[in-house]
Amino acid sequence: MAKFEESIYLSYSQLCVFLSSLDEPYNDWSDQSFRQGFSWRIGSVSFRALVDEGDHKMNLFVNEEVSELSADVVRAFKVPFAVKEKNIEIGSVSDVIPLEIPDGDYTLQVEFISPPSNGVHEINIRLNRGVCGFEVLKADGEVSDDNCFDVGALPAT
Repeated sequence: MAKFEESIYLSYSQLCVFLSSLDEPYNDWSDQSFRQGFSWRIGSVSFRALVDEGDHKMNLFVNEEVSELSADVVRAFKVPFAVKEKNIEIGSVSDVIPLEIPDGDYTLQVEFISPPSNGVHEINIRLNRGVCGFEVLKADGEVSDDNCFDVGALPAT
C-alpha cells in the first residue's frame, strides 16, 4: 500500500497511463472515445483532462482503500488495466513519471478535481488489485456517461 504525490505537466488535454514496454504508448481518439472521456486499448489508456495543458498535482494511490468520490471531483473514470513486466508510466506526451508495481490485473480509477483558488489542477489516480469493467463514475458537460464504450483504440502515429 502506498501513496505518492508528484507534480506533472500535462499537454494535449490528456493524462496517459501505459506499459513502459509499448513502442507506441499513446492512443488515437475516435469520436466515441472523445465523448466518453477516455481512449483505451490493452496496455494503454488516455483520459481527457480538464484543461489543454499545464502543471498538475498528481496523487497516486496504489492498493489503498477507495472512498466515495468527493464533492470537488468534476470528472471520474474506472477502467481495467493489466500490468506486465512491472513498469508503467503516467503522464502526457510532454512529461511522464515511471513507476514500478507488481504484475497483475488492476482497477484504474482516475479523478479530475476542480482547481482550488491557487489554480493548480489536481488528479487522483488509484491502482488497486482486481478486475472491473468500464465506467464513467462522474461526468461533466464535456463527457457522456451513456455507457456505450469504444475500447479498441489504435496507437497514435
